[in-house]
Amino acid sequence: MSSLTPESSPELAKKSWFGNFINLEKEEQIFVVIKDKPLSSIKADIVQAFLSIPSLSHSVISQTSFRAEYKSTAGPTVFQKPVKFQVDITYTESSTATKENGIYSVTFTLLSGPSRRFKRVVETIQTQLLTPPPPHLLRACTPPHNHSIARHYTPQIQTTPQHHSV
Repeated sequence: MSSLTPESSPELAKKSWFGNFINLEKEEQIFVVIKDKPLSSIKADIVQAFLSIPSLSHSVISQTSFRAEYKSTAGPTVFQKPVKFQVDITYTESSTATKENGIYSVTFTLLSGPSRRFKRVVETIQTQLLTPPPPHLLRACTPPHNHSIARHYTPQIQTTPQHHSV
């Protein structure tokens, strides 16, 4: 019986050669901790970030999980492997905070694809998650302070028929 060596087995040589560059055994995860933000707002920010990245598609797995796939548009697509990853939102227990404004952990897990591209895509999403919205958007989301104007305003409706001369 002969033993397998890289010289005697091209397949083994390929595995040992590329094994130095690709390590599929370790799970790649990136964590983002978000404080004082409701879950609904975190989910909306994640979906908004997904929608803002061209060539990224996503699907909802559960109330707190998403699966996404990024296909690069640069260069020949034949050689570009898509990045597939999962996003999970988990609540971190806190004795002083309620679930509405507690501490959440957003976990990005690489399922398949190049690690460097995964990191770049997650950095883009992370930037959008941690950047506060511009002030004009905050004003648009908050109700007006003076509700009396809206309640007492009645639009003028013209009820007299208009005659058209021919």
